[in-house]
Amino acid sequence: NEARSKSKMTKYYNSRVRGVAFQPGNLVYRSNDASHAAAGGKLGPKWEGPYE
Repeated sequence: NEARSKSKMTKYYNSRVRGVAFQPGNLVYRSNDASHAAAGGKLGPKWEGPYE
């Protein structure tokens, strides 16, 4: 029963997720969590960029 439930959740998740392919020259934002940005607290920026 647990395995069936897990399989159902996995199928639901995978049906809604889509892959992202970046090409050279695309502009992207980067999460501040990834770069350990200066403490801005709750009101600080969540993203940095855009980067090419």
